[in-house]
Amino acid sequence: MKKLADLRAHLLANVPELHKNPEKLVTFIEDGQVEYWRGGNLSHNYTLPVRLIITDFSASMDSVMVPLLAWMSYREPGLDPENSISFEAEILSNNTYDIAITVNITERVIVRATEAGLEVEHVLPEPAMQMNDDAEWQIISDLQGFNEPVAGDD
Repeated sequence: MKKLADLRAHLLANVPELHKNPEKLVTFIEDGQVEYWRGGNLSHNYTLPVRLIITDFSASMDSVMVPLLAWMSYREPGLDPENSISFEAEILSNNTYDIAITVNITERVIVRATEAGLEVEHVLPEPAMQMNDDAEWQIISDLQGFNEPVAGDD
């Protein structure tokens, strides 16, 4: 469950209240599934409904959601944004609440046979290459002779 550990580390590093109090973040998986293919191929995909429980939280919900969305865009760029995250909250007092967030993630596992045995690799997607917003593009085209027949073409 490399992605679960990656998500947890990301939230602990980027949510100030959780960084100070990591014990407030509880993470687990509910009803995970494995997609696999029949035959000799042992590679598979995990579908993980990850449950994030944050207890006695006093900061803004945005302080959790913005880093979570940043992680999702980095690690789960292909998921449906309308069905990937849901949450519940319970107000404990005027300034604290418990939050339960469910994040649907996937984790690809590639299994290869080697001379030493089976090699298992959990693939974490790298983010898409970002373009420089200030970049100026210019298309240069030299189409002279493009429609002229090439020698030997009839």
